Amino acid sequence: MATPEKIKPQDLVVGGRYLHVNGLFIRQIDSIEGDTVIYHDQYGGGSCSKRAFLKVCPSLASKEDETRVEQEVREHLRLTSVGDFTLRDEANALTAYPFRNGFLEDLHAGKPSPVLEQPGYSRISDEEMRKLMIEASGKLEEMLRLKREQPGKYELFIRDYQRRYCRKCKRD
Repeated sequence: MATPEKIKPQDLVVGGRYLHVNGLFIRQIDSIEGDTVIYHDQYGGGSCSKRAFLKVCPSLASKEDETRVEQEVREHLRLTSVGDFTLRDEANALTAYPFRNGFLEDLHAGKPSPVLEQPGYSRISDEEMRKLMIEASGKLEEMLRLKREQPGKYELFIRDYQRRYCRKCKRD
């Protein structure tokens, strides 16, 4: 298999389909507004900086990738409909959802700082913490509302989110 060409922020295009680093899903860019990428995948949309987008979706999706991802999703839905999905799995997904692919990912996408090596220094400003918590609370509210109003859709979403992002998380 050929090594994918490294994409730069200026190479991102509206309508482009990009493979996530975990190889389990594809994101499509809906619009680009300055440094902000607005995208969607099969379970919803989001926005982040170009740098954060490229960190998690560093290459264009090929036709083979698209076929493989579709097969993976079908297999996952079959397995999770009969497989073991614990409260810890749900908790892991509910924790990851508010913090992934948003403001925290933008903070994390920056260059390493020497401050990170020195205990005792603040690493996030009060304004950044405020923004992070407001965004996380809003996303968690979205999940709880979905669970209350559309439990079937919630169940599919949370199991798939756990599969995509939390397979290596502690389960017990």
